[in-house]
Amino acid sequence: MKTGLLLSQSSHKLLPNLVLASCFLSAGPMVQAQIQEQSIDENTNKTQEQTLKEMQERINFLEQTLDERLNAIADVIDNKETETRAKNNISIGGYGEMHYNNLDVNGEEDTRELDFHRMVLFFGHEFNSRARFFTEFEVEHIIAGDGSRGAVELEQAYVEIDLKSNLHLQTGAILMPIGIINETHEPTTFYGVERPIVETTVIPTTWWSGGVQLKHYLSNGIRYNVMISEGLKTDDPNSDLSADPFDLKAGKQKTSFADAFDLAVTAGITYVGIPGIELAAYTQYQPDLDQSAEESYADSASLLGGHVIYNYKNLTTRALYTRWDLTGDEAKAAGRDVQDGGYLEVSWKINDQWGIFVRESSWSLEADVQSRQTDLGFNYYPLADVVFKFDIQQQNADAGNIDGFNVGFGYQF
Repeated sequence: MKTGLLLSQSSHKLLPNLVLASCFLSAGPMVQAQIQEQSIDENTNKTQEQTLKEMQERINFLEQTLDERLNAIADVIDNKETETRAKNNISIGGYGEMHYNNLDVNGEEDTRELDFHRMVLFFGHEFNSRARFFTEFEVEHIIAGDGSRGAVELEQAYVEIDLKSNLHLQTGAILMPIGIINETHEPTTFYGVERPIVETTVIPTTWWSGGVQLKHYLSNGIRYNVMISEGLKTDDPNSDLSADPFDLKAGKQKTSFADAFDLAVTAGITYVGIPGIELAAYTQYQPDLDQSAEESYADSASLLGGHVIYNYKNLTTRALYTRWDLTGDEAKAAGRDVQDGGYLEVSWKINDQWGIFVRESSWSLEADVQSRQTDLGFNYYPLADVVFKFDIQQQNADAGNIDGFNVGFGYQF
């Protein structure tokens, strides 16, 4: 009885515990699953945060890399544009000519000569849309130096500034705006192996001076220019008895330590308003050919000249006349007070490769001396900028009776 009672009492005590234990055991898997699920959720959240963080870091890296590469590409493009602008702002050109002269004087052999007469390189630079620089570097007769007949020269070197679109200011060493070929004398632009003799004697082509020039282009086809520059300085007979004080060609100072006591004033006007026609007139005045020497040997000099160029289809006519008037008793006594000359040239461009011409020139540098020369020949252009030339020249006695033929080759680029 006691034992049964005890068991009965124990059962009453254990039963709630067993039930609780049973409930706990049965609920265990559910609780464990919830715990695991919560752990997975926490790990998932951590993984997503980590992934987002890594993705953001990757995006930042890619953006930085892209910016660097875009900047590098932009630098390359800027450098290329700068190089292109620099190249476009610089222009290079040039021309040259070689001559063979076969000439007799009074019927006797005098000259059989081959000479690379000149090689010229042209350089230009655009500072901006309103300012530019031009220069020509020239070597004459291949070799320059002591004992040689050659020379190295800057034929022009000046800066041009646009005051307006049609108004230009030039300063530096400038080709004188006188004659037909003094400013434009590339061998492909004129007929004859040698330049027209009037434009190398009366007009001392090639002629440049240091100074300032104003050029104005009007809408009606008229352009004019005014220039102030160094003047000529002829040889002084006070120090050299053989010197010719009225040899104007020898008076070019070429802007090399040029005396500028008495400046020259040059002016010109040109009309090109009618297609095929060019009319030009020019003048120069310089008050003293001896540049204020202590003992004066020459006075003032004035030049007046003009030309006409008429193109009709393949036929071109050129006519030029120019005259110097020198003041002073010495010039008149020497018969050198008037020095003038002119020429008439007719040419026919047969086709793109062949052209023929004839030129009659007359000039006088001294009273009672009237020189004449006849030139005729042809130009052959295998390329537009390459020319082969041939001409025959005949002179009268006053010119020296220098007769014969000339062969030439020239180019420009």
